[in-house]
Amino acid sequence: MKALLLSLIQRLLSSGRGKSFGLFFLTSLASRGVGIVCQLLQVPIALSVLGPEAFGLWMTLNSVIYLINFADLGVGIGVQNRIAEAFSLEDRREARVLFNSAFAFLSGVALLLALGLIPLSLALDPTPIFGLGDRGVISQAPLAMAVMAISFCANFPLGLAQRLAYGLQKGWMHNASQALGNVAGLAALFVAARMNASLGVIVLAATIPTVLANAALLATLLRPLGWLTFRGFACQLGVLKELLGLGALFSVQQVLSTVVYSLPAIIISSSLGAAAVTPFNLCQRLFNLFAVVQNAFMLPLWPAYSEAKARGEFGWIRRTLLRSILACGGLTILPMILGAAFAPWILKVWVGDVAAGTLPSPLLIWLLCGWNALLFLQQTFGFLLAGVSEVRRLTLYSVANALVAVPLMIWWSGSMAQAGVVLGLIVAFLPFNMLGSVLETARYFRAHPVRRGETTASKPGGATPLET
Repeated sequence: MKALLLSLIQRLLSSGRGKSFGLFFLTSLASRGVGIVCQLLQVPIALSVLGPEAFGLWMTLNSVIYLINFADLGVGIGVQNRIAEAFSLEDRREARVLFNSAFAFLSGVALLLALGLIPLSLALDPTPIFGLGDRGVISQAPLAMAVMAISFCANFPLGLAQRLAYGLQKGWMHNASQALGNVAGLAALFVAARMNASLGVIVLAATIPTVLANAALLATLLRPLGWLTFRGFACQLGVLKELLGLGALFSVQQVLSTVVYSLPAIIISSSLGAAAVTPFNLCQRLFNLFAVVQNAFMLPLWPAYSEAKARGEFGWIRRTLLRSILACGGLTILPMILGAAFAPWILKVWVGDVAAGTLPSPLLIWLLCGWNALLFLQQTFGFLLAGVSEVRRLTLYSVANALVAVPLMIWWSGSMAQAGVVLGLIVAFLPFNMLGSVLETARYFRAHPVRRGETTASKPGGATPLET
């Protein structure tokens, strides 16, 4: 394993393009690792102060906020692609128009969301929505909801820092800023917990460092470009319409995925009470550790597939897909199965006695393990199809998946509790997103046979992480 890792690093840093790619890969792995560690440490700190119900409410609010991330309508993805093209042509004027148009649009959306979400958070009765029973939690919930809404709205336009960093081929800067933000958030949470702060203050301490990290990154990127002033500011409606169209298909899939994957915590909270979210969340956080490795070697494949398609290297695409499937099984799924076997002991050591009564059942653990394994496996096909721009049919599969998953999760939550929600996800995912991705990949391969004599030796820009 050590020799394989050293070989991958050597290949990543073997060329000019590979150095940028490799730096992104390595910092992404480190940043995600730091983020997961901070989340793991965050749980016992927050639980010791908040208790299961308030902590479950906090996690449910996170899911609600994640649920409305689609409000950018694909502009983020669109501006990232277009800005990268503009900078590659050294057209800074076009790049600034793209950035300004996106920033103005997202700032306007953030303002509208703030005007709606903040008053709603303060006026809404959270008791029937989140199944709250503790009077202390009920009294603290409106302020916590308002704080979460403020942080989300502030991050909406500031999130363009990530897109700009990627467009400038400086994704490592975004990874570094996120790692620093996570560490600062953990430190602030620790201080708030030592002061026995309220739920609203705890939420503020955990979220404000990320807002500041994004703001600092954006300023750092804009200053060398001379874009920190309003001089030369230009926002064009035509450019904005183009950006919306560019990210439309990916946006639809993102919306559907966000809705379906955020609903479990919301359904569990509304049907079983906020405290019932805690065992689900604890188990999912454990399996998120394996997603760090999965994402680290899968994310760089998207542009590699696009490049191979443009060169007609369909044999390389086939071989890389096979290698990604093998890597997924050996580096993420098999270790995750081992982690699931020891999950009860790991979780008990992790959270201690404070949440001993809310640990997940064996059935919930293994269903979540199966759910995450399916997600990881589908990604190997999904990234290929995204890289070669074959996403139209995947959007239809995503629609069908959502229409089936939501009623199943609600229906089975009544008889099987949290396990029923996860089972609903799995049953809907298998025939649509999973099987659909496999069928679409096979269809693409049939339409693009391997050229005679094709090799991977001519692959430009250095090796990808899975080439050997």
